[in-house]
Amino acid sequence: MPKLNEFTLEVKTGTNPGPDAPNFAINGFPLEFDEFEGSTESGATFTAKGAPNSFPHSLVLKGPERGGADWDIEGAVIRFDCDRIEPYEVRLGAVTLDDNDDLNIWHEPPLPTFDV
Repeated sequence: MPKLNEFTLEVKTGTNPGPDAPNFAINGFPLEFDEFEGSTESGATFTAKGAPNSFPHSLVLKGPERGGADWDIEGAVIRFDCDRIEPYEVRLGAVTLDDNDDLNIWHEPPLPTFDV
């Protein structure tokens, strides 16, 4: 498992808006994003950057607070910058988060490929 220096998350919101200031959690510890642009309003896109400088056993985008409305996400793109490997990107499809759900955004780097 590589050390995650930082990641950039881009989320396109669907019909139901998300929280005003979304947060993430790494290894169960809730954190605020280091940078945040855009909005989670219906149809809007936000881009956020986190720099945990840690080994991620888990990395999640937190869902709405208790009693909050469901959050429709049309899609997400996560760019990872880890120690000793090339940066890589993961794309996620549509999902709806409620106050019981978080979105897993940690994905191991792709395996190296080579011609034989």
